Amino acid sequence: MSINFVARNYYFVKRLHSLLGIIPLSLFMLEHFMVNSLSTVGSGAFNAVVTVFRNLPYLIFIELAFIILPLYLHGILGLWIVTQGSVEARVPYTRNWLYLLQRATGLIVIVFVTYHVGYTRVYSLITGKEDLFAMMSTYLSNPITLAFYILGVASVSFHLGNGLFNFAYKWGITVNEKSQTWGMVVGLLVGLLFFVIGLRALLGFII
Repeated sequence: MSINFVARNYYFVKRLHSLLGIIPLSLFMLEHFMVNSLSTVGSGAFNAVVTVFRNLPYLIFIELAFIILPLYLHGILGLWIVTQGSVEARVPYTRNWLYLLQRATGLIVIVFVTYHVGYTRVYSLITGKEDLFAMMSTYLSNPITLAFYILGVASVSFHLGNGLFNFAYKWGITVNEKSQTWGMVVGLLVGLLFFVIGLRALLGFII
C-alpha cells in the first residue's frame, strides 16, 4: 500500500483502520483477557488452556493473519492518520483529550504487546518450559515490571473502549450529538470493564 494510494483514499483508510481495531483485534483482546483471567483460578486451569491454544494446528498462520498483521497494519495506519489531523490541546474539550489519549495509548499498546509476546515466546524457546503461569508469577513479582504491565493493560483497555466510540462515529452508527455522547460513555465503560478484568488477571499471578 503506497503513500500516494493512502493519501488518495483517506476516508477509506480511516474506516479500514477502525475496522481492524474491532475485527479482529478487539475480539483477540477479549479472548486474551478472559484466558488470562484464569490466573485467578490457579496455575492448573491457566496452563491447561494455554497448552490447548499452543497446540492448535497452523497456529503460526492464525497468529500472523488475525493478530500480528492486523495489529501492525492498524498501528501504521494510525500513525499516518495522526499526521493528517490536528487537535488543539489547550481547548478543554473532552473529545480533544480523548483524541490525544487514543494516539498516546496506541503507541504504548504497540510497544507493550510487542514486548509481552516477544518475552513470553523467547522465554519458552530458551528455557523449554511450558509453565507460563510460573513464569508470569515470577516476572510480575518485580514492582517495576508489574507497574509496566498495569500501564500496558490500562492503555489497551482505554484504546479499545474509546476505539469502539470512534468506530461507531466513523461508520455512521452514531449520527447525532446525543448518540455520540452515549457512544463515548459506553465506550469508556467498556474500557473500564476491560481494565478491571485485566488488572484482576495480573494480580491473579502474584496473589
